[in-house]
Amino acid sequence: EPAKPAPPPMTKVGPNLFRIGEIEINTATRGVSVPRRINEVTVLEWVATTKDGRKGYERAITLQGDAVSYNTAMLLIGLDKSRARVPERHFDPIPPAGDPVDIFVEWTRNGEKTRVGVDQLLWDREKLALLPLGAWVYTGSSFMDGRYLAESDGTLIGFVHSPAPIIEQVSGAAVGRFGRIVLNPNLGLTTEVPLTVIVKNRAPAKP
Repeated sequence: EPAKPAPPPMTKVGPNLFRIGEIEINTATRGVSVPRRINEVTVLEWVATTKDGRKGYERAITLQGDAVSYNTAMLLIGLDKSRARVPERHFDPIPPAGDPVDIFVEWTRNGEKTRVGVDQLLWDREKLALLPLGAWVYTGSSFMDGRYLAESDGTLIGFVHSPAPIIEQVSGAAVGRFGRIVLNPNLGLTTEVPLTVIVKNRAPAKP
């Protein structure tokens, strides 16, 4: 397997504002934003993966950047892996734990700006309803045989209780339900609509 390029350097672009490639970090609002577009896929297991990740065929959104840089951004907004409980296997029935985060997806279409919680992207086609989700937490991914799974799999934000993503969903509403979760058709999102994915640290700020 060819060696991956080194992550881009972090640069300061303003007061409390940093950038790693296309990942923007605001340490004052404790938020991270990444521009991207929706994917054309039929089944979802991940909200977001990296461009070169192995799991791209099951992702709603491809985010610019690499997993190491994305995790660095999470650390810069104060998320702490020492408080995480990472799923031990795919479809782990035991919920993950960690610092809480809010995730939003934002886009402008026909001059109108829309922002929704990431839960609004996930549609249960068996029940013809939004997937009942809820809390999202930072787990930081995990290592296996010396590999950082978020990097090797390219998984950044997941919802099926897997050890690989950097952020996971707590409820487990999609665990063991492969093939039933798709992109919400009611949003009308297409590959032409530019998106921004925003993650914010919900944990109380340290004094």
